Amino acid sequence: MDILAVAKRAGVSSATVSRVLNYPQKVREETAQRVRDAIRELEYIPNNSARSLRSGRSNVYGLIVSDIRNPFFPDLIEQFEALATEHGIDVTFANSGYSEDRMLASVRRLLERNVAAVAVLTSEVSEAAIQRIRDARIPAVFLNQPVLLGDVHNITVDYLNGLKEAVDHLLMLGHKRIGFVAGPPTLSSAARRRQAFVEALRLGGLKANERFIFEGDHKMTGGQAAAESIFSMKQRPTAVICSNDMTAVGLLHATQRLGYSVPKDLSVVGFDDLIFSEIVQPALTTLHLSRLDIATRAFFALHHGRDANASAQTEVILPRLVVRDSTARITS
Repeated sequence: MDILAVAKRAGVSSATVSRVLNYPQKVREETAQRVRDAIRELEYIPNNSARSLRSGRSNVYGLIVSDIRNPFFPDLIEQFEALATEHGIDVTFANSGYSEDRMLASVRRLLERNVAAVAVLTSEVSEAAIQRIRDARIPAVFLNQPVLLGDVHNITVDYLNGLKEAVDHLLMLGHKRIGFVAGPPTLSSAARRRQAFVEALRLGGLKANERFIFEGDHKMTGGQAAAESIFSMKQRPTAVICSNDMTAVGLLHATQRLGYSVPKDLSVVGFDDLIFSEIVQPALTTLHLSRLDIATRAFFALHHGRDANASAQTEVILPRLVVRDSTARITS
């Protein structure tokens, strides 16, 4: 089976089939879909190696995430790969493990494979890794990188407005002593969430109490340690916002183990809205951060970025509060 057979089935020229395989954004969607249908019906397998030799680039996108074990990433990866498959793109993955060295090695490995574009969907990216990608002059998209990058696509999370919604919710329930379990101070995304929490309190008319801000690790262990600290305090917060859902679940479990109850003794808010957040007991009030939205925006930023006329953009994603059972009106 060759490209001429695909062209005949789709009712287009072989050049159009080639454009769909290499530069689909330059082909009308209706035409591109006919070509993709013909490829599927005829079970045509493009010769990626030959195409790579001709164009200097493969029809493969690189995707780098922080930690494949983190429940935040599977939905994101699945959506990105589903869109890639739909558009005839292969995906190669890399896992940075929050390590600058591994991140740089991942970037180097992807570029050596002549990927056509790369999505770095983790906030922890060294300047060296960013520069390597920019030097490669291929479409790139980053997550939560400074706007000053300018020539690459950037997806940012509006932590402030999301956390302000969580703080306002707790204020409406009568809470004044509101704490925060932060993520690792070495992670820039965790630092941004902490700063946004402090500012959200200020906008709500409160000043952050440093005694009520606990250092976590974005894992259940950090939430468990925070619970032990909270319930050892003479005057403790009546509500706590956690930097992510893993932390919040650890805090829920430890609170119950210590003989206290959520939300009777402590209201708890998470961040991310992971798949288990609505089935833990009590169901977790949390800020929903759409992994599907991030993946979709990232994929199409790369796909449209292959057009020579495309320009870099900054897109903003707003977390939204999902109220469940782990928050309640203060009773004392």
